[in-house]
Formats: sequence, structure tokens, C-alpha cells
Amino acid sequence: MDTTEEVEFDYEAHTRDNPPDLSKFRPASEVRRERREAFKARLINHINMEIKHARDMKHVFVSYCHENKAIVDRLCQSLASHDIHIWLDRDKIGPGTPWKQAIQQAIQHGDFFIACFSTEVTARNQTYMSEELKVAIEELHQRSVDKAWFIPVKLNECEIPDIDIGGGETLRDLQYVDLHRNWDAGIQRLLDTISVTSVHDKKHNANALADDGNECVLFRSVDGQYYFIPFQKVCWDSTEISLTLCPNSSAQVAFLRRLRTRLRDVPAGSSLDQLEAIAFAHQEDAAWVKLRTVAQISTECETVWEIHLKEETVPSAYKNRTEPVILEQLTLDQVADMRAKRLLLDEKLEDANPSVMQTTVFDQMLLEAQIRGELSSQYGNRLQALTSPIPELYRHFRKTPERFKKYACLISVLYLKLSGTVEDILQLDVEFLNSAALKVKFRGRRVQLDVNKEPVLLEFEGNCPLPE
Repeated sequence: MDTTEEVEFDYEAHTRDNPPDLSKFRPASEVRRERREAFKARLINHINMEIKHARDMKHVFVSYCHENKAIVDRLCQSLASHDIHIWLDRDKIGPGTPWKQAIQQAIQHGDFFIACFSTEVTARNQTYMSEELKVAIEELHQRSVDKAWFIPVKLNECEIPDIDIGGGETLRDLQYVDLHRNWDAGIQRLLDTISVTSVHDKKHNANALADDGNECVLFRSVDGQYYFIPFQKVCWDSTEISLTLCPNSSAQVAFLRRLRTRLRDVPAGSSLDQLEAIAFAHQEDAAWVKLRTVAQISTECETVWEIHLKEETVPSAYKNRTEPVILEQLTLDQVADMRAKRLLLDEKLEDANPSVMQTTVFDQMLLEAQIRGELSSQYGNRLQALTSPIPELYRHFRKTPERFKKYACLISVLYLKLSGTVEDILQLDVEFLNSAALKVKFRGRRVQLDVNKEPVLLEFEGNCPLPE
């Protein structure tokens, strides 16, 4: 028969004889401090990524033979001293990186391609430079003939290779820079070419925005340029997007040709998903998309482009993740509201929440990082809410106010959705208050983070200042 023996237990005596180990208990302030330090490290890494991104997106690719390393280093130092970013394969390709793909992307996204020719180059039957020249010449076919991009440089007394570049021309038909006869004069010619072309690029970027159509889709390219392209048809079915586009400027056509080239250059047997995602917006929706097909169709009457895209879906675990709360008095929805007001009203941190300016500089930095929006940092061409895109857009379209308002709504949709600010845009109205301000009325639905609570609605009216 089972029996139960009663045992008297003196809790006070037990606690006195076996005191708790207080070292295992950590004060709440220490836990909070560790969390803040962890986020600080994350923030610093985020800023470093921003700096690297900015440097990588604007560069001069220098192609050379490794026998000329010493003189090429001197050339690069001369250019770098004038705030020109240099791309060299030995410096930019990290261990384990597919070098062919890295070089191809660097050449295609580069502002200039400098090919350093020498007797050492011509003496070798095969070099890595030969592969770089092939990619560069293919890219040269896609670029405007009135803008210098491929710059041959002579490092010593040598012949420029007689390589076909299309149109009945070869590399010898391109004006070269001779460094071995007069180094300083040659460097100055390079600097002058880059400076003049940079001014041309600014004009080109402005023209890339311009079109005469009323209904457009918006693309943001991997190098951060915006293209408002008229369309005949848009079919957005689940995650599949089919477009019939009618570009009406050379800049728009050049952009679409670059998309086609990117698809064509994907190695056989490789997935198209390796291509970098680009941002796309149509009406009240926007998405990161991957290319599937790009085709130019010409008839006697018109030329259109048939584009097939696939929406890049974000896993729900990532999309609905809990972001760190920076200050105890602010919720994630309040931070999103501040981000929306920055995008639409160009509201600064001190305007959004003056009480924040009474906190530490570190707290202000953390909040600023949250307002910028980290949710979109999954892509190399991520969107950040640094300022409103509306004022800069107005600089290009002040003479066509109705077109400007349409484009202002479209670019706002792109930023609001792809920065993770809202999931649905319910209302976005813009009207000129006067020549110095745009009146904005907005209502949007946040992502539902808690299944037991309705998603928060962001709603406000305000004025976005416009440049004179």
C-alpha cells in the first residue's frame, strides 16, 4: 500500500542557508544597455553599407595589364585625388565572389571605362583585360554616341588594337589620351573629359524624366535613375506583370535596351533570379521586380516594348518582423507616420518631434535610422527616406504642373510602399497651394503585425515646400 510521508519544509531557513546567486540576475538597465549597444553596432554597419553603396554606384572602371600595375596605380591616385572613385578588380572583388559577374556589373554600371594600352598588353596573347574589353565594347553599343564613355589611354609608345566596335569603326577611331609623352597634360585631359561628361549626365538625367504621355509606369534603375514611361497596357496578375510600353525619348529607349542586355548576358544554365531587383510602380501599387523577358516590337506604324516582370515577394516572416523601438514613447506606427510625412511633406526630424531634440544625440541617430526605413535594405538599390523626392521632381517639371502632379503621386507610391511605410494606399491627393507649396492629403493602411488587432491607419494633411 502506498503511503505519503509528510515532510516539514522551512523555506526561510532554506533561503538563509542557500542564498540566491544575485549574479545571475541582471538589472533591467543593463539589459536595455546591451540592446542599445547591439543596435548601435547594427546602425554603424548600416551606415557603412550606405557609404559603400554610394562609392560603388559612381565609379571609373580601369582595365589594364598586370605588368603595368605600378603606372596604373599612379594613374588611379591622380584621379582619386580629384574625388573620382576607381574600380580595380584586385581591390573590389572579395574572396568567393564570382569575378566574371562582378566585373560585368561594374563595367555596365560605371560612369567611364578607361582602357590602359601598352606594349605589354600587345605582347601577351591572352589577358583578363581581353575579357573586360569584350564586355565594355558590348556596353558601348548601348550607349549614346554623343557622350564619351570608353576612353583609351596609352601608357607607353604602342598601337591601339584594331578591334571592331560596330558601325564600321574600331577602337582606333576613338580619341585616346597619351600619358607617356606628357603625364600632367594627359591627366588633365582625362579630368576635363570626366568633368564635361558629368555635366552632360546631369542634363541627360533630367531628360530621362521627361515625356509627353499622361499615363505612365515608373521604373527606378539599379543606378538610381527614374523613368516615367508611357504604356498601352499593364496586366498585374498576382505576382506576374506584363507591360506594353511606348517610350518617347532616347533615354527611355536606352534604359529598356540595357534591361534587354542584362537578360541576354545571363550565363546559360543560370537563373534569372540572380539579376538585381528594380523598383516599379503603377497607379497605387509598387513592387520590387525581377526581369523575365524584354522584347522590342516594331511595325510600320509604331514601336512598342513588351516587358514581362515577376514581383519579388518578401517572406512574411521578414515582412512582419518586429523592428526595434528606439524611444520608449514612440511606437513603430508613430515612426512610420514620421517617415510618411518626410516622404510627402519633406518633414525633418526636429519638425516631426521636437521633444526628440531634447534627448541624446545617440537617440536621435537611432530614431533617424528608423525613419529612413530599414525594411527595404534587402536590395542593393534600396530606397531610403532621406528627404522627400517631390521637390527635386518639381525642379524638372515646374513648367508642366499637371504632369508634375501625376508623377509626384507615382514616385510617392514607390517610396511609401517599398520603404515599408504602408501596405495599402487608400488616398493620395495633391494640389498646388501656391507656387511655393504642394498641398498633400494622405491616408494609408499599415501592415498588420498583430492578428488580433486591426492595422493602423496613417492619415494627415500638410504642405510640401517646393523650390523656387
